[in-house]
Amino acid sequence: MSNSDPILIIGGFGLNWPVYQPLQRHLAAVSGRAVEITTLRLLDWLGVVPSDSYGVLLGILDRSVRAVLRRTAAERLVLLAHSAGGVLARIYLGDQAYGPRKLRYNGFERVSSLVTLGTPHSTTKRGRQGGLNQIAFVQQTYPGAYWRFIRYVSVSARGVYGDASGPPPERGAFQSYNLLSGVGAQWGDGVVPLDNGLLDGSRSVVLEGLRHDPRPDRPWYGQDEATVASWWREVEAAEREPTLGTRNVGPP
Repeated sequence: MSNSDPILIIGGFGLNWPVYQPLQRHLAAVSGRAVEITTLRLLDWLGVVPSDSYGVLLGILDRSVRAVLRRTAAERLVLLAHSAGGVLARIYLGDQAYGPRKLRYNGFERVSSLVTLGTPHSTTKRGRQGGLNQIAFVQQTYPGAYWRFIRYVSVSARGVYGDASGPPPERGAFQSYNLLSGVGAQWGDGVVPLDNGLLDGSRSVVLEGLRHDPRPDRPWYGQDEATVASWWREVEAAEREPTLGTRNVGPP
């Protein structure tokens, strides 16, 4: 794996891809690499609700991955995934049948590192709400830092403590944390509990004071170059060390 592998950003549930253009600029400046964005739209994500499937999203991601590799003449790339985009990425890496169409993309063959920002990597529940069924699928099928020789970095934040009786941000956090883990009164980024955002076996990064997604009134994982640099240095460190995954597939 080269230390100049291009980077492809995967956005989170319900967000149109242009929202990530500031992150794209910050990351390009910090990393010195080519950075592109998977062109997922709000409408693409909304289709998940009735279908209870990431099937359409997987096709979009696969086309984006192959296009970036073709344009950059690279063999592999770094997937940088925000929120539910990290769940999508973990399904994409896999070699097991997914959904009624039994989709298999074997993305592990084209990806060198998976970096997640505020991704719900685990859940104690199932259901269509909040993409719980998709989280449960990857949790069971590809547990932890599953693929050996793929570098895993998971970034989570201690920004909002869930409080059922608190002001709106704390109440919303309580409900979201409870949905994912069954415990609302805990720390997280306002949407994903701190521990759920850290993938077992990955190089884990915990940042203070950040919120889940990009909004004008709150700092988030891609806020500015300094914030991006605070977790990107851990990605560069991970690239120098193999992840001790459970599947010995891929080049050393």
